[in-house]
Amino acid sequence: MKKEPTFFMALPATEREKLREKQKLHTYREYTRNLTALDVNKQMDAESEYLIKENEFLFRRLTDDDTAFLDITPENFRVLGELAKRLPERYRRDITIMSFEDLMRGYEHFRKNPPKVKSNQIPLEIQQQIIDIALENPTWGSPHILHALRNIGNFQLQEYHVRQVLRKNHIPVVAERIKKGLPWRTFVQGLKSVNGGGVIFK
Repeated sequence: MKKEPTFFMALPATEREKLREKQKLHTYREYTRNLTALDVNKQMDAESEYLIKENEFLFRRLTDDDTAFLDITPENFRVLGELAKRLPERYRRDITIMSFEDLMRGYEHFRKNPPKVKSNQIPLEIQQQIIDIALENPTWGSPHILHALRNIGNFQLQEYHVRQVLRKNHIPVVAERIKKGLPWRTFVQGLKSVNGGGVIFK
């Protein structure tokens, strides 16, 4: 008994070819959709934010002979560790201060074993607030940071306390944090608005 041809094979050759092309196009579109479904802008933001903070810390890290790094403080580990956790795995090699694994080991160590604060030192929580405010507001000097801290109830602080914490954690003063030219974050945001957020920047 002769086997009946399938619907597909019963079609003329030209029609079968059209269907094959249509299927290929459908598969390609699905692949492209899946590929572009990744939030590239979020990945780029995470990488940019990490590198911006790392560079701020590195600004004063070199000694006079430009050959050795200063110590990395627990607060440096805290800030960079939080940002590094948000980096997609394939971008972790961009961390320049040390390997991702070493950074996370230091981050976890100081998270579980915070440094002991001496009786004459500022509490660790307030030190963290000073650092976070300084990094989030690069145009703010010590008086502005102090004013913000007093607004949330830290009335015992003086301006020299703020400068002391920034200096200890290698965070430059405002005049050095701000440079002439277009900031990297502003540049990236401008590119996104021009390109509709659809271009991958490498």
